Formats: sequence, C-alpha cells, structure tokens
Amino acid sequence: MDCKRPYQHRALKLLLSALLCMAMTACTWVKDDNDDCPYGFWLNLHYTYNILDVEAAQRHVADAYVYIYDTEGNFVKRLYITQEALTAGNYRIRVEGLPEGNYQFVVWSGIGNSPYAVAGDTQTRDDFRLSLASPAATCSAQLPPVFYGSLPAVHYDDSYATYDIQLTKITNQLACLVVPVTDNSTMNPDDYTLKVVTANGTVDAYCRLATETATTYEPFSMNHVTFDDADYGTLHGLQFNIMTMRLMEDTDCRIILEKKSTAEIVFNISLPEYIAMIGSLYTNLGEPLSVQEYLDRQDFYTIIFYLSSDLDQLIQMQVNSWRLRAYNHLKL
Repeated sequence: MDCKRPYQHRALKLLLSALLCMAMTACTWVKDDNDDCPYGFWLNLHYTYNILDVEAAQRHVADAYVYIYDTEGNFVKRLYITQEALTAGNYRIRVEGLPEGNYQFVVWSGIGNSPYAVAGDTQTRDDFRLSLASPAATCSAQLPPVFYGSLPAVHYDDSYATYDIQLTKITNQLACLVVPVTDNSTMNPDDYTLKVVTANGTVDAYCRLATETATTYEPFSMNHVTFDDADYGTLHGLQFNIMTMRLMEDTDCRIILEKKSTAEIVFNISLPEYIAMIGSLYTNLGEPLSVQEYLDRQDFYTIIFYLSSDLDQLIQMQVNSWRLRAYNHLKL
C-alpha cells in the first residue's frame, strides 16, 4: 500500500483550488463597468508645456476635438468631448469602435468658438486648416484660447493601452503699455494706434503656419494706465490689449505704434526678436529654453514701451520683468 498517495491527492486539490481563486480574481476572467482592472484605449491630455512647467489642463483646456487619421493621413473619425466630460474623466479620453490597426491622433481645444473657422477637417490631415473666421485681414477680437497636441501612429486593438498627449497653447495675449518717460506728457487713445502684423492667421494639422497673407491684430481693449516705475517714478500712458495666434521665431512679426493724425510711425520693431532676448533666461530641467520653446510656453506678455518726452522715439522696453535699453538693445 502506497501511504503517500492520499497526501498527494489532497495537495493536488489544494493546488487546483488556489488556481481557481486566482483565475476568478484575474483581470482576464470577468469584465464589467465596475471592474478595477484597466481596459480600453485611452488618451491622457496634459498641459504642462507652459512657463511654470506645471499641469494646468483642468484650469485652461475647455473641450477637445480628437481627429483620428490612418497612417496615410486619411480621415477616419472625429470625437468631441465637452469640458464636463473631460473633468469627469480626469482629462482621459477613451477611444473605441475602431478596426484594429495603426492610427494618428490630433487633438484641438477651443476651435469651435466663433472667431475660428475649420476647413478640410473630414478629408485628410494635410487638408486640415484652422484659421481666423473673419474674412478681413484685421482681427480685434479677444480670442478664446486654442490648444494643440498630436500622437504619431500607434497600434489600436482591444487590449489595454494608454498614451499621453502634451498640449501646446497657440494663442497669446499682449498687454502693451506705451508711456512717455516724463510726467509732463500726456497721451490720448484717440491719437495713437498699436498693432501687430504677421502672417500667422492660418495653421495646419501639424500646427505649422499655413498662410503668407499677413493679419493685422488690433487691440480688443484700450485704456489709460498709471504706474510707479523704478527708474522714472509715476508714469502715465496707454495700455493696449491685443491677442494673436501662434508666434513663430522664424516668421516676420512687427509691432507698430503709429500717430493717427499724421500716420507717422513712432516705432516698428520685430516682436519675436525682443521677446527672444529674454527667452534664454528661462530654463527647463536646467537647460535654457530655445526661442520657439519660450514663445510656445509663455502665453501672456506685459510689454512696456518707454517713449521720449516728445513722444517721437522709443528709448527703452520692458518685456515682462526684463528691461531692454536703447543704447545696447533696441534696433529701430
């Protein structure tokens, strides 16, 4: 008689019971809406590509249009997710119902607002265009923010997958203060016009500028301003608030102050050039920002233009908190 056989039989039963329990709790056993196991194909939206390098999607990204293209760039599907749905999902978007295969994903936010027009969005990725809706070459609107992000071709199937999409803000606000450096000069808003002129009113599905036609951005608001300056004391002048589409390092972009009555140009300078002078003073992970990275990360600029007492010459600038003096910086 084999005395070991009952013990072997009992051990086998215990092993089978343990395997059954493991199978019942495994993620592949049963799936339902309350399952804690990960499932589905997900896109995680992030907005950390800002000057503070902090996650700000929940505070700034209002909605999302997800464009899905095949590997050749042909349109497959478009999803629209409201801010309420984004918030409820912690800015995670589930994509479902696609045939298994490889796809490209492009995300836009804010493009459904009235100042913008979209063309070619259900054709190919190369046909997509986002532009200012106004047919005129002048924009004086307070533009709603627009964000862009993309994901290169990745494989889609029924297995669990999650991908991060980093968003870039492509609208900018300029708070431009024009002030004489003496308290004896006054400026009337009806006497001056400040504008930004650049060919950036249309972008493609890769967020590249897609036009050679210049857009003139004029103030959406204008008011008197008084502030205390470290060098000149109390100053009085004008504030012009302007919004633009994406600023590009290698695209000519001029900011121009003109006297209305005489059409005399007080100054006409390259905006990216002077913004770029301070961009290298900022870092990310210990490395200085490139000019374009600074332009993309910084979406709000306070620019002070200091004029001579006769209001005919630009003698100094301040971009955010950095001063640029005429004798060694300004090239007019």
